[in-house]
Amino acid sequence: MAKLKITSPAGMLGLLFLIAGVVGAVFQFIYFYLKAFQFTFYGDPWDLIFFIISIAAMAFLGLLFLISLFGSPKALWIIFAFLGLACVIVPPIIVVIQTGTFVYIEMGWYTLIPMDFIGFWLAAGGSLLALIFGIFTPSKY
Repeated sequence: MAKLKITSPAGMLGLLFLIAGVVGAVFQFIYFYLKAFQFTFYGDPWDLIFFIISIAAMAFLGLLFLISLFGSPKALWIIFAFLGLACVIVPPIIVVIQTGTFVYIEMGWYTLIPMDFIGFWLAAGGSLLALIFGIFTPSKY
């Protein structure tokens, strides 16, 4: 099975952006963890759903990072990066459906909750660019 050649420039950039995606997923996890902790007393059930989705995003991206250190198959890299990206993007899509606004392009959201804002952009951008660089990374046979 073909494994990714992390020594290539595209592989190094993919790994760098994957690390950014993992850090962003952790930031979002911390934010949603605090919201889910408050859910036990009061709150919206969506907070708990977003918390579970943030765990999935962190797990997909973190597991991909650990697997890529030992050499991962190219298909596995692409699948896990896509699943991580999907888990990062699902909560904002649900919020857009409910409210009609995309909160991550408003600077008011950044001043209100900077950890979630920075975490989203790091996780979404990092996993998207890791997916793109994973596609263009040469495989060794």
